[in-house]
Amino acid sequence: MPNQHTHNDYYGRILNGNYSRELKRRIAECIQHFQVFDELETPAIPYIAAWQEKRNVIWYEFVSRQLLQLLGCNHSDASEFFRNSIVERRIYTKMGAPDDSQAMILQSNEVMERQSELREEVKDSGILEAVYKISAVDGKTYWLKDQAKLEPFETDNIYISIGNLTIVTKEMEAEEHLKQAQKALRKSEQKFRKQAIHDNLTGLYNTRYLYHALDELIKKSASLGRVFSLVFMDIDDFKQVVDTHGHLNASKALQEIAATIKTNLQAPAYGVAYGGDEFVLVLPEFDKQQALDMAETIRKRIKETLYLQKAGLRVQVSSSLGVSTFPDDADTLTELLALADQAMFSVKERGKDSVCGITYETNNSGDRTGNIVSHDCQK
Repeated sequence: MPNQHTHNDYYGRILNGNYSRELKRRIAECIQHFQVFDELETPAIPYIAAWQEKRNVIWYEFVSRQLLQLLGCNHSDASEFFRNSIVERRIYTKMGAPDDSQAMILQSNEVMERQSELREEVKDSGILEAVYKISAVDGKTYWLKDQAKLEPFETDNIYISIGNLTIVTKEMEAEEHLKQAQKALRKSEQKFRKQAIHDNLTGLYNTRYLYHALDELIKKSASLGRVFSLVFMDIDDFKQVVDTHGHLNASKALQEIAATIKTNLQAPAYGVAYGGDEFVLVLPEFDKQQALDMAETIRKRIKETLYLQKAGLRVQVSSSLGVSTFPDDADTLTELLALADQAMFSVKERGKDSVCGITYETNNSGDRTGNIVSHDCQK
């Protein structure tokens, strides 16, 4: 065995300690091998770490000069300095695809708290693969990729970790920039998708969403034999609000009215800004009477609410609402909207501020004849 332990530059414990010949031989061989690498100044930063399990003590048997320069310390302090320099640790777990991996990210405090647990994981696998983000003595941040093999020496109650650190700062920074760009892109896409189907003023769904969603709802309801209802709503005499309080306050009033609608609807029901002061309520699995009751609740809430109070005003409005139901009244998108609209206008003709549904005459076969039997209005 090389007489490595007599060299003045040896700073470990094993070669001069009371350990087995097998362990000392392995340490001496690795030191001799790594010293050659260190003198060649290769990109690899070799090290030999050792720990005693029962004493929970870890130290370096060999550490590259490059790492000491990064940490700004001597050999005896390398273990402590490296531990304290860690900002973040990432362990990559392979997923299904060869190039697919998932990172478990630990912050510096978590690394310290889970030190024993992490060692157990390394002992089980026999291999360490991790990436460390460290704060170096020059004030810069570096990323170091750690690849090591664990070798147990049970008779000595010692584990040694023989590995290499590689500076991968550029690669990790590129990965971070890519992740940030992807996150910004996802956020932008989510914002665009939301804007594409939501009304900018009220935050309710827009007509683009309504036509698509209604088409799907009709298909689903028809296949499952379910009902649903639409409510067409118009704010009565809203032009007076515009003329009296101005366009800006009128827009704020519409926002507040939309908030009243949203507050009183529970998913999967939802509201739609149909245009101007008109709204549509979509009520999945509501029959005609349930829809009339819900429409009446919305009408009352709107009439009871004082709007524009933040602007120092107390504006009160009423609304007219018409109901149509699938499949009783119609089974197409166009007909359902037209009938709900027609029912709403029948409210207007009867003095506004009410709710109405239309019932059609049917023949002996149960088919609609197109003749209106009654207007189911309530107030």
